[in-house]
Amino acid sequence: MKRLLLCCLALAVSGPALADVSLLERIVGGFSRDSLWRNVQERCLIPPTPSHADCVIVDRAQGFVLYKDMIGASHYLVIPDQAVAGVDDPRVWQDGQRNAWAFGWQARDTVGKAVGHPLPDTMLGLAINARTSRSQDQLHIHLDCISERARDFLASGDIGTQWRDLKFNGKPVRARLIPTEQPSLSVNPFSLVRQDVGGDIGDRGVFLTYVKPASGAAGFVVVDEPVDKAAGGNGHASDFLDRGCKLGRALAPAQ
Repeated sequence: MKRLLLCCLALAVSGPALADVSLLERIVGGFSRDSLWRNVQERCLIPPTPSHADCVIVDRAQGFVLYKDMIGASHYLVIPDQAVAGVDDPRVWQDGQRNAWAFGWQARDTVGKAVGHPLPDTMLGLAINARTSRSQDQLHIHLDCISERARDFLASGDIGTQWRDLKFNGKPVRARLIPTEQPSLSVNPFSLVRQDVGGDIGDRGVFLTYVKPASGAAGFVVVDEPVDKAAGGNGHASDFLDRGCKLGRALAPAQ
């Protein structure tokens, strides 16, 4: 029922309203904030052999599911195989053996398959929204192409190896580079943000992508987007992603 309602809402609007997918998520998500977790359980975790198309990867050894989101052909969610409320749940940093970001990054080729051709690592990203900006109370990290605005931000942000205060879409964010020539994620962005802010990170959205500039250091960029109502910050880090994958679809497949 929720899927049908969301689709109807999407068809009923156009222009800028359609672009605000997060608004639709919040409207529909308000009816049941545990529907995502129930769907993952029923489709991916309870069956002896998951067969539902939304269960793209079910890895009980690592403790995560890659789940197909209902909006966006290339949009996926990284979800723990146990109940974890969200970025505000202490287990996201207490369990050092389970890195949801690394799991999602390892599965990034799924986005290219959905688009129809491989995509460069620099065009892919992961994001989680702050407690007040999410529609579901089960931790889920979004995986998709980065948006055009994110691309421009990364190109002009002067991001170094120390946290730097910047603006994205007029909102306050902080960003830092984790240098590495190989796109293999060995750090946990949850831990990086928490170590710097020194406590609860429930009111912070987090975004991750890989950069490889023509000049300068390659590596992972971690963006911390705090909720700051006075400055217009809402912690909605998934704004760095594009459910339509415009950049990826415009990229000509290799011949």
